[in-house]
Amino acid sequence: MHFLKYMTRRVIFLLIMLLGVATMVFIISHLVPSDPVVAHLGQRAMSDPEIVAAFRAKWGLDQPLYVQYWRYIQGLLQGDLGTSIRTGNAVTADLAMYWPATFELATFSIILAAILGVGSGIISAVKRNRLADKITRVISIVGVSMPIFWLSLLGLYVFYFKLGWAPGTGRISPTFTPPADVTGFYVIDSILEGDWAKAADCFSHLLLPGFVLAYFTLGLISRTTRSSLLDVLNTDYIRTARAKGVGSGLLIERHAMGNALIPVLTVIGLGFANLLGGMVLVETIFAWPGVGQYAYQSVTSLDFSAIIGVALLIAVIYVVINLVIDLLYGIIDPRVRLQ
Repeated sequence: MHFLKYMTRRVIFLLIMLLGVATMVFIISHLVPSDPVVAHLGQRAMSDPEIVAAFRAKWGLDQPLYVQYWRYIQGLLQGDLGTSIRTGNAVTADLAMYWPATFELATFSIILAAILGVGSGIISAVKRNRLADKITRVISIVGVSMPIFWLSLLGLYVFYFKLGWAPGTGRISPTFTPPADVTGFYVIDSILEGDWAKAADCFSHLLLPGFVLAYFTLGLISRTTRSSLLDVLNTDYIRTARAKGVGSGLLIERHAMGNALIPVLTVIGLGFANLLGGMVLVETIFAWPGVGQYAYQSVTSLDFSAIIGVALLIAVIYVVINLVIDLLYGIIDPRVRLQ
């Protein structure tokens, strides 16, 4: 019963939040002192009042702002995010096309960040104030402090241009054709085709942008793991376990990590949401055909429906991931109960 009430509250909150996000983004995007007509029509077409009037009428830009808003909300309630002015496709269709690339890159990055971040955080906590701890903390601080666009450009320059280790931009080399769309993940779809060379090529394209994205989140996870684990290791029940002769490895695995994982799980979840919703710069630099690049192109062309669609997608991502994190709390720590 408690779980059902909790889920009902979260769904209601999700709907209210999406309405608020749609309203805010609609107002802000329409307050920008630019005209989508100028962004989409050429200079010759702009000089013809009939063409301009027809363009505005086609996309509803000739209506008052409150009428445009009401029409958009009506469509939104029916699951229609509108039509992209730039592509001419339904925004839902565009997002469905661009979403798998973003999800593949973000999933690879968060798995990499979680494994390296939790591992380095544990080492840093166990080797507190020793050389390993100091090196780990420096790496974490650099990762948190380094601007993502600078790290992307530096990675391309060093590993692609100078050393030739990375394959360059995009999801796949021009020598290969994209795999048949089954999961949307190029690596998995290539494996399903049985083409291991193509799968290796797609995986190699994931490495450089994946490491760039993982490095920032890795620093946050490592610092949070270290801090949380040190707090747990200083508790009375850990001292008692040590006094009874429990080994360090068993002490951390069975007694400390369960309690230390709660804040770490939060950072991993929010880091995953940030990766899914904030990859505009990385996707643009690496020519990665995902939602971030779609958002960049939509903003530069004042594609209002696409801009609001991306904002709603990011809002849904954050709410869903927060919900999953709350549910995992009860699994990791039985003392946590959903109210």
